[in-house]
Amino acid sequence: MLYKIEHITRYFFSKEVFLEPHTIRLRPRSDSTQTLQKFEMDVNPEPTGRTNLVDIGGDSSSLWFEELTDSLSIVSKSEVETHRSNPFDFILATEKAHRLPMEYSGFDESVLEPYRAPSSDFGDKFETFVTKILSDSENSTLDFLSILNSYIYENFEHEIREEGRAHEPGETLSEMKGSCRDFVVLFAEVCRSMGIASRFVSGYTVGDPENTENYLHAWAEVYLPGGGWRGYDPTLGLAVADQHIALTSGAAPMQASPITGSFRGTDAEAKIEYQITITV
Repeated sequence: MLYKIEHITRYFFSKEVFLEPHTIRLRPRSDSTQTLQKFEMDVNPEPTGRTNLVDIGGDSSSLWFEELTDSLSIVSKSEVETHRSNPFDFILATEKAHRLPMEYSGFDESVLEPYRAPSSDFGDKFETFVTKILSDSENSTLDFLSILNSYIYENFEHEIREEGRAHEPGETLSEMKGSCRDFVVLFAEVCRSMGIASRFVSGYTVGDPENTENYLHAWAEVYLPGGGWRGYDPTLGLAVADQHIALTSGAAPMQASPITGSFRGTDAEAKIEYQITITV
């Protein structure tokens, strides 16, 4: 499928401020699952300098400024073609990969370590939740992922929370509700508890018919021998195919933040507005 995306982000400050360097991760990935055909980004005020680079999760831009300003506008326009119509077009490459806990071999194990290490010990409720999913799946890797994805979608209340950090898994489990980024953190940590490498992905989707507005979206990718990185979206209960457009990814949510930066200004306050338009 071919998508045209316009993403407008505007910051307004109560008085003039100095903008610290900003990292922008709004350039969609280009790989075997999606092809970036066109991309442009306008920034106002014009940065003193900018450089494009490849960071841990994908392409990004680094901007720096010298003048004081009372606003910052970032407008990105993309054309992306997605290719993966079947999210299950693979076979697991090793016999061990079929059963949990997951075991990787050779260099894969060391390279994937940042995506496998649990962030913390999340307590008895978390362990009980993992045990239930594992029991229901009978230790089957693919069944485990499918059941976990479906369980979060069917039993947790989704809420749109535009600002703030992603909640810890224990918090999401206790409240049985959360934003897409909360669900991804929970999904990823459950996977990591079983040794499955998992990462946080930010991007766009047209797969939610209930949304009348477009928002930045988040989902998880897990690394499967023979399948590579494969996406699961617990907010929508879907295995990721051609209705998701990935921007960037990271072991932690902050590594996949589309815009990262700060400002300096005494008693200055900021507010943000954004608009995302996706045309199929």
